[in-house]
Amino acid sequence: MQEKPPMPTQQPYQQQSYEQAPPPYQQQQPYPQQQPYQQQQPYPQQQIYPQQQAYPPQQPYPPQQPYPPQQPYPPQQPPIQQAQPPPVIYVSTSPAAPAPIQANTRWRNRPQTNATSTAGIIFLSGGMNMALGVGWSEGGFFGTSYQFCFSWFIGVICATLVSLPLLRITTTKIIMGFATLLILIGGILFTSGPNEYNTMLAGRYLNGIAVGLVIVPFFMNASEIADVGYRGACLSVEQYSMTLGIAIQMIYASYWNTSVDFPANRLHGILDIIYALLAAGSLVTVVESPIEQIRKGNDNAALETIARLRRPAYVTVETNALLEQYKSYVSEEENLSLVASLTRGIVPLVKLLLVRSMLVAFCFSTPLNLSMYYSTLRTGYTWAPTVSAIFRVLGGIFAVGMVDNANRKFPSIFTVAIFGSLLIGLGSLFTSYTSIYYFSDMESAVYLYMFLQLFAGFFVPYTSIYLGEAFPLRVKPILIALVVIMEQVIHIIFIETYGVIIGNNLIAQGVISLVMFFVFIAIIPETRNTTLAEAQRRFRTLITFR
Repeated sequence: MQEKPPMPTQQPYQQQSYEQAPPPYQQQQPYPQQQPYQQQQPYPQQQIYPQQQAYPPQQPYPPQQPYPPQQPYPPQQPPIQQAQPPPVIYVSTSPAAPAPIQANTRWRNRPQTNATSTAGIIFLSGGMNMALGVGWSEGGFFGTSYQFCFSWFIGVICATLVSLPLLRITTTKIIMGFATLLILIGGILFTSGPNEYNTMLAGRYLNGIAVGLVIVPFFMNASEIADVGYRGACLSVEQYSMTLGIAIQMIYASYWNTSVDFPANRLHGILDIIYALLAAGSLVTVVESPIEQIRKGNDNAALETIARLRRPAYVTVETNALLEQYKSYVSEEENLSLVASLTRGIVPLVKLLLVRSMLVAFCFSTPLNLSMYYSTLRTGYTWAPTVSAIFRVLGGIFAVGMVDNANRKFPSIFTVAIFGSLLIGLGSLFTSYTSIYYFSDMESAVYLYMFLQLFAGFFVPYTSIYLGEAFPLRVKPILIALVVIMEQVIHIIFIETYGVIIGNNLIAQGVISLVMFFVFIAIIPETRNTTLAEAQRRFRTLITFR
């Protein structure tokens, strides 16, 4: 066994200090068979760039002057919060198409119907005086003269003609204010001299003049201030107010006893005074037509008027769009010559003479009221005139509620057919002198008259709408006046020609009404939710089934 060689002597461990830097590396020896790098030779054809010359020493910038010390800003107060009005958008040009109108919004369009309230109160008084002239007086048919009966209609005719030049030289508000004064004077005359014939005759003339002065300006104004979807409500005020006046006169005159110390004509005068005071107080709501202001070149006033006629009363995108729409309508109408406007108005004039002048006179003619007078004398039904008046008012309420919410053409036309049938049935009961002595026939006449007034009250508001939107702008006042005058002439003819035998007269009215029913199917247009320009275009088309 061999001995192990002795282990080399181990050097004792010396603690190494980390603070001393390690010794530098010695030059590394090349690996075996590795040749050391030779100095690199340049590539062939490669130029050796000469050594770049150094830039000359640059002069230092001069020392910059320091900025002056800045003053501190004063402490800013917090802004005071104030209530801001609703934002209003003003535009200088109209959009490509008018903004949509919110139709049938009663709160929004309330200023439009408020603007017609003065005329409505004047027509309320006119309805009472009209009924007074066609038999509903204290003494009945045989207690008054012909002149007393038709004096009111003469006043309407004369004042309607006078109102045409007044429209050019004054405003609607001034005309209505003067008419209110005439109603007040007429009411004072009736109150002070209820049994004086000449005094009451003067009062009737004055009331007729007041209504005649207002009727053409009303149709011009109401048709132009109303929205497309609210024009029916504004225009129907005329006949609905007349219906209310007729109903009031029928009710108190049918119950009045001649033995009462307080004459019925005095009550009539007191009511006229009340109406005049109410009309005077409502004059502040009258608004001039924006179309009339545009025709006078006052576009700013027209824009303010359009804003006032809607709630809230701000100038917005919609009001500016309506202004441009009205300006376009005025421009189109004013560019027509007078002859061209008259030519366009001939066909609508014929239609309105039939639907307004003739049929409205049939709805409350003297022979028709005489049938109620005879039948109540025979049956003793003193309540019948009151019920008839209420029925007429109810018919008007239904019509006013429908004119802007349902089609106008067919409800109004079918009413004419029903009305004509009832007239024929009523006239057949008065074809001889002996007819009024049969109780059953007179009882039937009472009920026929009552239902006839229901449909008459429903029909007449539609005629006001047609009259306000049918005619071209330049000749509109003249043609409206012709239709109104012809209506009063027909009433005067009925007053002058009625006799004891009224059956043939009523039958003739009924036959004419039935014929008009078939004619109206072809010639009366549908005008709900149409602009004035579109409604006029449809009316001047002779045959239209829509």
